[in-house]
Amino acid sequence: MKKLKLRPFLIVFFTLMVIQFLIVFLDVQLTKSKSDLTSVTNPIIAIFSLPISAIHRGLPFYVNESLSVRAVYWIVNLFIQSALVYLGILGLKRVRRKLKKLS
Repeated sequence: MKKLKLRPFLIVFFTLMVIQFLIVFLDVQLTKSKSDLTSVTNPIIAIFSLPISAIHRGLPFYVNESLSVRAVYWIVNLFIQSALVYLGILGLKRVRRKLKKLS
């Protein structure tokens, strides 16, 4: 079995982290200004919180806990998402290699 590399995983992890942080920050700012664009950001946040929101609907972003506990939930959620995305990328690369061999 092929060994997984840490660097590509960390790239996926931090990319997802930045994207999610920006979208949640945008949602908070839009909510403060009472904008109608929250109807766009709320479904995106619901998609980003999917793996861990199966445990509780408010996780990881809107739980009534301290900031440090929210950060832990978010990091766990990001780890699960990053693993899924990274394994998906590896699977796609493997399929492409096999298709090239067949051609």
